[in-house]
Amino acid sequence: MKTFQQYALGYMDSIGAPIVHALWPRQPTWAVASISDMDAAFFAGLVIETRPAKLVEIGVASGWGSCVLLEALDAAEMQKSVLHGVDIAERFFYDEAYATGQCVNDVMPERLARYRLTTGMTAGECAARIGAGVDFAFIDAHHMHPWATLDLLAIMPMMQPASWVAMHDINLSRKEDQEHRNRGPKYLFEGWEGDKMHSTQVPTMAGAIRLPDDPPACLPLLLDILYTPWELPVDARSCNAATDAVERVYGATWGAKFRRACEIGNYHVGKMQSADIDELHRKIAALRGGVRGWARALFSERNA
Repeated sequence: MKTFQQYALGYMDSIGAPIVHALWPRQPTWAVASISDMDAAFFAGLVIETRPAKLVEIGVASGWGSCVLLEALDAAEMQKSVLHGVDIAERFFYDEAYATGQCVNDVMPERLARYRLTTGMTAGECAARIGAGVDFAFIDAHHMHPWATLDLLAIMPMMQPASWVAMHDINLSRKEDQEHRNRGPKYLFEGWEGDKMHSTQVPTMAGAIRLPDDPPACLPLLLDILYTPWELPVDARSCNAATDAVERVYGATWGAKFRRACEIGNYHVGKMQSADIDELHRKIAALRGGVRGWARALFSERNA
């Protein structure tokens, strides 16, 4: 595992904390299920330090994360920078009374001119709209594997070499209520062999990886991560959007390799989650219950 040595652990958190501390009282009460202030400090610090000009956020939800990024850009004196937000959902997943990204409208409408929100589309489908030259990405969408990896594949062709990709909830699966699921960001972050860093929280939820100077060099690693058993099936539309993005920039051979990985991933997760498997589990449970019941009855008779 390689970690980034330029910054000491906690440096990003420390420079982002004052920005977050001033912003947090403005968070709308309805903007729940958002990034925490500790995570936001790390992401804000990373933006302040790297001073990106063109950002992409995948997974906007309420838009509170977008507010954090826009606030950090102002703190970095990058008022000409543009943030592209992408979310497949038209409405806030936690409360559909609110539109996706509505926090930006409610909290900082003066920055809407630098905020480009696209809903109803996957990241791969937004390539033409966003364009090349992205130098910072934030992935905070579906957390079950393989989504984080697919999201990175979709946007990597748009990104500048050596750019940072921030990720949220990299250790979400360690929380008991998640039942050891939502391991997509974890697989991507821990499997990454290049430069990476994370927040000081234990276990950390905020991390970032840096693309190599030659981005295609990481395609074999991403292919290997994509072959890690999936936690859920992914529809053809989303798989094709990501693999088509790879093929457009890195060639037909790589496109075919990732397309095959998606086929295998969907095949195996489908077998594990099939109706036949569920029925077999029910039958096994019934048999076990029957054996236990028979054993208890026999024990009771012998001791009568």
